Amino acid sequence: MSVRVRIAPSPTGFAHLGTASTALYNVLFARKKGGTFVLRIDDTDAERNRPEYEALIYESLHWLGLDWDEGPDKDGPYNPYRQSERLDLYREQAARLITEGKAYRCYCTPEELDAERKQAQQEKRPYKYSRRCLTTPPSDRSVFAVRFKVPGGEVHFTDMIRGEMKFDADLIGDFIIMKSDAVPTYQFASPVDDAVMKITHVIRGEEHLSNTPYQLMLVDALGYERPQAYAHMPLILAQDGSKMSKRKHTEMNLALYREQGYLPEALVNYLALLGWNPGTSQEIFTFDELVQAFSFERVQHAGARFDWEKLNWINGEYIRMLSDDQLKDRLRPFVPQLDEETLRRAVPPLRTRMHKLAQAVDYLDYLWTDPPTPTLDAETAHRVRSAIETLRDTTWEPEAIEAALEKAVAESGVGKGKFYTPLRDVITGKKVSLPIHYTLALLPKDVALLRLQRAVD
Repeated sequence: MSVRVRIAPSPTGFAHLGTASTALYNVLFARKKGGTFVLRIDDTDAERNRPEYEALIYESLHWLGLDWDEGPDKDGPYNPYRQSERLDLYREQAARLITEGKAYRCYCTPEELDAERKQAQQEKRPYKYSRRCLTTPPSDRSVFAVRFKVPGGEVHFTDMIRGEMKFDADLIGDFIIMKSDAVPTYQFASPVDDAVMKITHVIRGEEHLSNTPYQLMLVDALGYERPQAYAHMPLILAQDGSKMSKRKHTEMNLALYREQGYLPEALVNYLALLGWNPGTSQEIFTFDELVQAFSFERVQHAGARFDWEKLNWINGEYIRMLSDDQLKDRLRPFVPQLDEETLRRAVPPLRTRMHKLAQAVDYLDYLWTDPPTPTLDAETAHRVRSAIETLRDTTWEPEAIEAALEKAVAESGVGKGKFYTPLRDVITGKKVSLPIHYTLALLPKDVALLRLQRAVD
């Protein structure tokens, strides 16, 4: 059977780093094996689902170049690919389990279940549902959920990262597979879809490892073929080692990377290395190289700490690999105020100074924003005047400006830093800028001289 893998994100919030990471590993495995990558939308949470969140999932994955072969927006042999459109299937399967004695109706109220849990706490024992509705169901109630009757024993499966796994099902209580509103739980819908859609390998985050025995018991009870293998990828951790959450960690939001000017191919490269290593010193990979090099044998078991410094280094390397025209086009959305020619001339000095494209704004905003004029002491003002005199008849190109200013520095008797710093301050309003000859050359000559003159008048 050809390889079929999937991701099943929920459209309940912004598209996040975990979705991108899981999608990447699925795509790498599918492409290496010549298989199929499926996008399935887990939208059974009607209260929290939003169409705009689903659109963000598509947009973010497309931006990263992680395209899918089957999904809600594409035709495929296992339509539909939204779980909300598959409710009849789940209800049919739940009814079949009830008929076969593998599931049963549970009429217990939340208050009764809470009382059971509190009783277990008082007796210092792990809580398992009492099966009261299996043995003596009430006759005066009509609202019910459906519980799976856990058969007990051991559940074994192969994890491509962790090897052979074994869980004691006797520790698992009968769990709900259909809620009282006739909507399936994740534990039920996901394995049913995987089986019906012929998913061969389930590649997902480590947080789902404990769900696997529940889902395999259901697959077995329904008589479906199990996936060939599972792979539970390490968690992405914050820099302090804590688990990342969408609520607490802004770096989980994929939109952040696009807004700050991380190149999608650089982020993909970084995500691939976040929990996997190729066994060599290579750190910069094309996508095709990742496909060839990737294997689950080299995925780490422990969580992977997110490292801004490493991401910035990788992104900077990708920026420097772009041609001038490519970098200009990538920068265009960040500096819409600039005309094409000015942006073209700004690319060379920017290339070696940026680790993300949004930094271009900090370097170039003086071109469209007139900075405040600083107050200069007499000695500094004298040096600025000498710069004005030197620049007045200079050809307005970086090389000519650099040569003229170096002559002025030599005549001033001070170092370059002391001579150039007030020039930067006057021209840009900042202590840090592009090299001073580029900083000046990017402005029209008359504007640059006017700013310098204004500071000494």
